[in-house]
Amino acid sequence: MKRINILSTFLLCLILNTTQAQNTAQCIHCNMAVSDKSHKATAKINNNALEFDAIECLINYLKNENENSFSSLKVADYTTKNLIDAKTAIYLKSKGIPSPMGANLSAFKNKKDAIKLKNKKGGEIYNWTEIKAKFKDSKFGAIDHSHHDHYRPDAHAPIGIMGDHLHTKGGLMLSFRYMNMAMDGNKSGTNAIDDVSIYNSFMVAPQEMTMHMYMIGVMYAPSDRLTLMAMQSYTKKDMNLTARMMMNGMPMLRNFSTSSTGFGDLKIGALISLYNNHKTSLHLNGNINIPIGNIENRDNTPMMDNVKLPYTMQLGSGTFDLTLGATYKQNFANTSWGTQFLSTIRTGENSEAYRFGNLYQLNIWGAYKITTNLSISARLFGINESKLKGIDSDLNPMMVTTANIANYGSDKIKSFVGINLAFPKNSRLKNLRFGIEIGTPIYEDYNGIQMNENISINTGFKYNVL
Repeated sequence: MKRINILSTFLLCLILNTTQAQNTAQCIHCNMAVSDKSHKATAKINNNALEFDAIECLINYLKNENENSFSSLKVADYTTKNLIDAKTAIYLKSKGIPSPMGANLSAFKNKKDAIKLKNKKGGEIYNWTEIKAKFKDSKFGAIDHSHHDHYRPDAHAPIGIMGDHLHTKGGLMLSFRYMNMAMDGNKSGTNAIDDVSIYNSFMVAPQEMTMHMYMIGVMYAPSDRLTLMAMQSYTKKDMNLTARMMMNGMPMLRNFSTSSTGFGDLKIGALISLYNNHKTSLHLNGNINIPIGNIENRDNTPMMDNVKLPYTMQLGSGTFDLTLGATYKQNFANTSWGTQFLSTIRTGENSEAYRFGNLYQLNIWGAYKITTNLSISARLFGINESKLKGIDSDLNPMMVTTANIANYGSDKIKSFVGINLAFPKNSRLKNLRFGIEIGTPIYEDYNGIQMNENISINTGFKYNVL
């Protein structure tokens, strides 16, 4: 019942935010949502209404247009929030009154109101002709895109994080990621354990494991406050093992390997914006795991042919899993940071009578913009995974550590460093961005005996189609 209530609440938020988003206009100049009623502006030309999220956007837009061709130019009166004639308005440029795009420009119907606020906040007062003349100086009227510029190399989180950003209405993005993880040796709790100790309880000791995952993602925004997403993976897992067998009464070690390859589970979800002031953003993350990955993979071993592979070698969870969380980000002139928390709740049992443990993940990252097209990033990734529940009757828990449910569940912290590359706005590649990360665990505490993680590599590219 508790899970149903959580899902119902999430769906209700989705509906409410979708409905609300349909009424959100978009700035014709900078493509951002028009949300600040104290600084918005409008223009009308040939019966077409244009909206701007800041007065500075209107003035900069007019630099390349014939002002006389517009039948109406209006700006918001800072005092009343009503729209007034832009040509008769009085303008106050004051750092004490930030405007959405960073020009710190507000408009007033009455000069007395402008002077009163100037005496309190500081700044300079201008009329329409004077303010347009001042905007010819780019330093005076330049729009501060450092908060929200999607072409910045650090506008997105490091490539290993998904669901970190929304798109503007109509936006469509395709992505491809490659993830590689290597394991070698074994640990019990936080300490390394050798094969001799493993053979006291199991016939087989894992030696090395590699996972190659290829993931295709699609994101589409039906509105500014809602982005839908789908992700499908294709995975290859390889494990090298050593069996301790008896031959003529003498112990003998035999090396062998197993593998599984195929599609993983499909994930579909949504990102819902709760707050966005162009510099700071907060949104909800939610997705549902559709269990299409095979959980009955088999391979040959020295002990038996066509044996079912252990839990960790299967390609999916076999259950419909619900992931809920949130992402918070902040952008500054040359730096950015963010954090994302996700909780994955497993539901029911799969067809093989077990389910993986619930999963809780916390990411914290920061990035520094080296150039307009290149940034570096650092990330900490904390993971808590509960114990596996149930048991697959086809698996012998005494054969190998990975077939025993007591050896599942862990607490881990991993660290990553990365590089992010974007392309100039005037480039043919402006809609493409590339990222790569390399990481390693800095803390591991396993339930029972599990393989020790080594190096992880995440790389990929994203392409904005629309």
